[in-house]
Amino acid sequence: MKMYLRLVSALIQGVEPSDKEKKRNKIFYIVMSIIAGFGIMLPMTFFVGVIIYALTNSLSGFGTQQNGVELFLHLISAFSFIFGLNVIFSVFYFAGDIENLLPLPLRPYQIIGSKFTAALISESVMECLVIIAALAGYIIGGGMPVYSWLIAVIGTITLPIIPLVYCGILCLIVMYFTRFVKNKDTVNKITGIFTFAVIIGIVFLISQSGFDTNELIKAMSAPDNTVLAVMNCIFPHIQFLINSMELSSIWQIIIYLAINAAAVAVFMLLAQVMYFPSVIGIGQGSGAGRKGSKISIQKMRQRRPSVTYLKKEFSILFRTPAYFTNCVMINLIWPAFLYLIVVMQGQTNFLESFIYGIHSGNEETVLLFMLGVTAASVLVTAVNCIASSALTREGKHFAFIKYIPLSYITQINIKALVSIIISGSGMLIYVIAACLWLNTGIKFTLFSCLLSLLSVSFATYFGIYMDSVNPKLIWDDELNALRGNYNIFFNMAMAIVIEAVICAGSYLLFRFTGIGSITILIMLFVLIMIMNAVSYLLCDYRATKNIENMLI
Repeated sequence: MKMYLRLVSALIQGVEPSDKEKKRNKIFYIVMSIIAGFGIMLPMTFFVGVIIYALTNSLSGFGTQQNGVELFLHLISAFSFIFGLNVIFSVFYFAGDIENLLPLPLRPYQIIGSKFTAALISESVMECLVIIAALAGYIIGGGMPVYSWLIAVIGTITLPIIPLVYCGILCLIVMYFTRFVKNKDTVNKITGIFTFAVIIGIVFLISQSGFDTNELIKAMSAPDNTVLAVMNCIFPHIQFLINSMELSSIWQIIIYLAINAAAVAVFMLLAQVMYFPSVIGIGQGSGAGRKGSKISIQKMRQRRPSVTYLKKEFSILFRTPAYFTNCVMINLIWPAFLYLIVVMQGQTNFLESFIYGIHSGNEETVLLFMLGVTAASVLVTAVNCIASSALTREGKHFAFIKYIPLSYITQINIKALVSIIISGSGMLIYVIAACLWLNTGIKFTLFSCLLSLLSVSFATYFGIYMDSVNPKLIWDDELNALRGNYNIFFNMAMAIVIEAVICAGSYLLFRFTGIGSITILIMLFVLIMIMNAVSYLLCDYRATKNIENMLI
C-alpha cells in the first residue's frame, strides 16, 4: 500500500505543474484559481443543480422523480468514457514513465492500479463538481433526508470509477490482441476519430428521432423508460446509488459499492495478465525512417524565417494527433451542437420570434445577435486552446526560440496568426452561414464578420499572454501538455468573465438607459478594438519579458 501511494503521488506530480512552475508566479496562480472558481466552476455547478432541481419537481407528480438525475448521471458517465479513452491509452502505454517503471520490482496490477488512480484523480475534478451539483439538486428537489448527503458524497467520489474502468479494460484488450496500434500517433488518431464520430452520431440520432423538449420530458416521466433501461445495463451501478437515496435502503448503497469493487477487481485481474505482454514494442511516435529523413533534407531549401516558422506552427498542430484533435478538430463540433439546439426546439419554435426580430430589424434582437457573435468568437478561441498553449507546446525545446533569427514579438505574432487563421476561419463560416440563414443582408453580415474576427484576435493575443505568465514546459506527452496546463483553464475562465461583463453591460445599457442598439454596437466595436490593443501591448511588453526571464 505504501508503494502504491508513493506511485500515485509521483504520477500525479508528473501531470501537475512542477514546483518551479508554480513558484514562478504564485500570486498569478492564486488569483487565476479564484477567477476560475467563480467564472466557471460556480456558475456551472449552480446551473446543473437548478436544472436537476427543476426536473425533479416536474417529474415528482408522475412518481418518477429519480429519472431526471439518473439520466443525467448516465450521460455524464457516457461522456466520461468517451473522453477518457484517449487519456487512459496515453497514461497506460505512452507516458514517459514507462521505461522507468517496468524495470522496477512491481507487478502489472500495481503499475496499472497506480496509473489508473492518478488518472482518475486528475481527470475527475470537474466531473465530481457536476455530480455533486446534480445530486444536491435531486436531494433538495425531492426533499430527501439528511443522510442522503452522505450518500451523495460517496457517489460523487466513486461514480467516475466504472466509466474509466471500461476505458482501461478496452485499452488492455485492444493493445493485447492487436499490433497495428502499438504507436502513440495511431492511437490518438483512432480515439480522436471515434470521439468525433460518436458526438456526430448522437446528434444525428436525436435529429432523426424528431425529439423536442416536450417529448423529452414526457418520455422521462414514463415509468418504463426504454433509454434508462438500456443505460442501466451499461452502467448498472447508477440506479442503485439513486435507489439508496430514494428508498432509504442501506442494501442499495452496499450493492452500489460492491459493483464498483467487482469492476475494479476484474480490471486488475486483466491488467495482471495482459499488461506486460501488451506493453512490449510500444512506440512513442510514427518515427519516419532514415530514408524519409534523407528525402526531407534533400528537398529542403532556404525560406524566409517567418514563413518557415509559420509552416512549423501549422505542422505541429496538424501533424500531432493530440493537438489536431483537441485544438483543430474541436472547431468542427460546434455546428453539431447548434444544429441540435435547432432540432430540440421542436414545436415550441422558440427561434421563430428571434428570426422574425432579425428580419424586421428589431433593435434588441439585432443587439443580441451581435453580442452572441462576440461571445461565441471569444469562447471558441479560448476553448480550442491554440493560443493559450502556444508557448507550452514548445516544451523541452523552449530554448530554441532564443536562437532563431526572429524576435520574440515576431514569434508571438506568428503564433497568433496561426490561431486567428484556424479559429477565425471557423467562426467566419459559422457567422456567414447564420447570416445567410437569417437573410440579414450584406452590411449586417460584413459587420458581424468584422466583429467576430476582432473578438478572435483579442482572445488570441490574450491567450498567448496568459500562457507566457506560467507555461507548462515539463511534459513527456503532447496530451499531458494540454491536460496539465492550467493556463488553458484559466484563460477560459477569464474569457467567460470578460464576455459576461461585456455582454451583460451592453444589454443593460440598452434596456435601462435608452441608448440605441446602433450606438451600443459602435461602442462595442470601439471597446473590442481597445481590448485588442491592450492584449497586443501585453504580449509586446509583458509576454516578451516573461520569455526572457524564463530563458535566463
